[in-house]
Amino acid sequence: MLAVALWVAVPGAVADDAAVARALNNQFKDVTQKNRSGPAVLAAYLTMTPPPFEVGEGFNQGTIWPKMDGWAKVAEWAKANEAMEKALVDAQFGLVFGLGYGTSAVDPAIAKAGLAIEIGDGADIARIRYGYFKAIRAIGAYATAEMYRRGEAGDIEGAFRVGIAYARVLRQACEQSMLEEKLFALENLAEALSIHRDFMWVYLKGLGVDLMKKVALKEYSFLRPSDNERMRRLQMPEGDRIVTEAVLRQALSPKTGSTIDSENFALVVGSQDSGEGALQRFNTQEMWRRVSQVHGSLEASDDKLLNVYDDWWRRWRVRPYTALHQTPTEFARANPIKYAAVLAMVRDMERAFAWRNVLIAEVNGTIMSAGLCGYYNEFKQTWPKDRERAYAVFFQKRFDFDPYDKEYGRLQYRSLGTERQAIETPLGRIWASGCMVWAMGADNDDDQGLETSNDAAVGDLLIWPPVRALAREEGELK
Repeated sequence: MLAVALWVAVPGAVADDAAVARALNNQFKDVTQKNRSGPAVLAAYLTMTPPPFEVGEGFNQGTIWPKMDGWAKVAEWAKANEAMEKALVDAQFGLVFGLGYGTSAVDPAIAKAGLAIEIGDGADIARIRYGYFKAIRAIGAYATAEMYRRGEAGDIEGAFRVGIAYARVLRQACEQSMLEEKLFALENLAEALSIHRDFMWVYLKGLGVDLMKKVALKEYSFLRPSDNERMRRLQMPEGDRIVTEAVLRQALSPKTGSTIDSENFALVVGSQDSGEGALQRFNTQEMWRRVSQVHGSLEASDDKLLNVYDDWWRRWRVRPYTALHQTPTEFARANPIKYAAVLAMVRDMERAFAWRNVLIAEVNGTIMSAGLCGYYNEFKQTWPKDRERAYAVFFQKRFDFDPYDKEYGRLQYRSLGTERQAIETPLGRIWASGCMVWAMGADNDDDQGLETSNDAAVGDLLIWPPVRALAREEGELK
């Protein structure tokens, strides 16, 4: 009943909601269900047994390892869900993740389980719920648990088979349309690859040389067939533009003449922007009533929205650190009052640009780490003094690329010999040995890998040795 009342309060919302879903789903119109990995993987998720612990901050893909409390239960759970391994392996070469937008665009079982992407709630077209996120988090926990379970059993090849299949499905999810989806998939894939390096560290001496060559040269290199060292095929999310266009049409279409209807504008935009509580909603809508008096027309707002996305698109496609990237974005230059509704609806794409660089470094660094592990075991547990010695045979030189290097140069590498190097991390101080691989980080300065952060925002991004694995060994992380 509440939803019906809200639809009455905002005329036309039902049609706009359906129109948004159709527009977002248009990208999938020529892709068969067979070539969509998302629906198949989610169907397999529905058959999984419950994990021994609730998936959340204390139990997730990043917290699972063989010496954790309750490992026996976790391993038993992973073993009992081999159907998920089959689903991941079968889905890994899908053309797209392809989970449709709206409850009617997915299998009823997926919608009933709350895993669909729900668009709008009656008043707020832009209120989108990504129910499938909880499934991906659980599947990530399974993939990590199964990798370590197989590692403990000596099945290293089987462990990589599961882990890489899951990584490929996440790579497909990186192409979903909405910014929130893009960020979710990018961050989870980056973490999953860091977990793979943890695994390499834990089972280093048992990593077969031929297997590591295969993993570095043929598996990580092709998370998606069209990828290269710079992830040029990774698309910018544009679904938010479609949603924003729908809200602008609803908010700015005048009833008569060319004057914006202040009450309708405040109701529509305020419902997208409101905080908790009736008083907060009133204050927000009162602000939007005042803004409506000077806000740009529907045509002007649509033009500004297109200009903002066109600017972002051009920046996404060209090399970083060019002159274009040094100029303020259309988003930053937009008049904050005249285009207040546009700016309120569209979040800055800065995080997507940042996490794309993190993922590039994670992919390239994981490829390099796998190759170095192969070299290590081929040459009697010694690391190469120069990374060039591992090129071609153990990993491709082109993946030795640092997205944070303004000169488009290589990742940083250091052979430590018999020395140990202290590194400051978010988990505490750790000590590296053997060799180190790192990317420069968002400040584009080489800090010699002495300080690192997970998102490269502070210091460098340490790739090898893996931070989490060392922190566990040194008691900094349970």
